[in-house]
Parts: sequence; C-alpha cells; structure tokens
Amino acid sequence: MIDRMYFFACRLLGWMLRSARYTKPPIVEGGSTPRVRKQRAFFAPLLIWMSGLVVRLLDTGVRVLGHREWVERERLIHQALHRGSVHVETDGTLVLPYLAGETLAALLDDLELDELTRTKAIERAAVALAEFHQLGFTHADAMAENVLVDLESGVAHWFDFETIHEPGRSMTWKRADDVRALAGTCLLRTVPEKSAETLRLILDAYQDTSIAGELESSFTSVWRRSLAFHLAQAGLSFDRFHEIGRLLRQPVGVAHS
Repeated sequence: MIDRMYFFACRLLGWMLRSARYTKPPIVEGGSTPRVRKQRAFFAPLLIWMSGLVVRLLDTGVRVLGHREWVERERLIHQALHRGSVHVETDGTLVLPYLAGETLAALLDDLELDELTRTKAIERAAVALAEFHQLGFTHADAMAENVLVDLESGVAHWFDFETIHEPGRSMTWKRADDVRALAGTCLLRTVPEKSAETLRLILDAYQDTSIAGELESSFTSVWRRSLAFHLAQAGLSFDRFHEIGRLLRQPVGVAHS
C-alpha cells in the first residue's frame, strides 16, 4: 500500500513537471525549402532555472539547456545527422531543417494503425536511437514524442535536443536511460498482452546488451528519487511499471537483443 501511495505521488509530480512548457509549439513553414521555427517563451529562463533545482533534487541525471547551449547542441547534432545548418534569428528563434514524418507517439495513438506498420515504426525508432548513440550522442528525453518516423522512406529521425545528460554519468547509463524513455512511452501506448513482444522488439532493434543491467534497474523498485521524472515522460500505472520490470528480469526479455 505504501509503495502504491508513493508511486501515485510520483505520478502526480510527474504530471506537474510535464505540464511546464518553456518552448512554444513549433511552426512549420512551407515553400520550396520547408523549415521549422522554434521559440522559447519569455518566462523560459525562470522555468529552466526552477526545473534545474527539481531535476537535481530528483537525481534524474539530466538537465534542460539554457538558450545558448541549446542552440549549439542543435547545430552540432543537425550537422552530424543531416549535414544541415541551424539559423538563429535576432529574437532567439531557431530555424531548423524540416524533417518528414509523424512522431512515433502520434502513430501509436492511431487506433487504425495496422500491427505491421506499428511494429515497423517502433523498430525504426529504436534503430535510429542506436545509430544516434553510435555517433557519440545521447538524447536525455528519448520519448516517442521526440522521434519522427517517415513510413514512406522507412527511416526515423530524433529531434528536440533541449536536454542533455549530466557528464558525470557513464555512457552505458545514458544510453540505457534513452532506451528506458523510448520503451516506457511505447509501452504506455501498447495493450498489456503485447508488452513482452514490444519490449523484445525494441531491444532486438537496439542491439546492445550492455545496457541490460542499467535498464532493468530502472524498473526494479519504485523507491527511487528519479521515478517522478520518469513518470513525467511515461505515465505508466503501478502494475504496468512492475510488469516491465518482470519482463526485463526474464531471460527472454534481453536474450534477443
């Protein structure tokens, strides 16, 4: 009972964390060269400072970047991934290359999506995350909302690089944290009877068993300070959280990765 009460309190705090928006919805501009405009709200610096205190208290291992660091990170990653440039306007608005596709979250929320397409979308997102990691990057907020899947071309692109993992964490931990966020947000949109299959799909596509221990530890116990942040990313139920942990502890949960 105490475990459930603590879990519920973490879910409530997670909801509050996720509701704090410091970036305005992106604007997609058409034309011969489509592009995306992103701008932070005027109160973003205060909100980022406050969130910084919270994430340190919760021992999340991540932080939200200030505007200058965010710009540099977007430039670095877009150059590495797409050989594209990022323009910054005088008011601080970022102008980014347009990437085709729908977010994985939107695809999985589509009740009419067939199972084969659903499987391919998740697989492409996991493969793209593995390739992103192989370039030496980690995301720090690798939710299904932050990856675009282009079903026509069969590729996926990660985006929204406003967060970063703290440098003191190991690379294995950082990569496992990204896989945790992806798995949690996919399983949140998966019927319980498909949980094992979806989890195996992600691990198979990611193809790095070195993260297994770190990943399993994220679902071992609810008594972790970082739980509220994790539930902000994926608002899993108490029973679903423990189900994922059980699946990860089973040999079949990692042997196929």
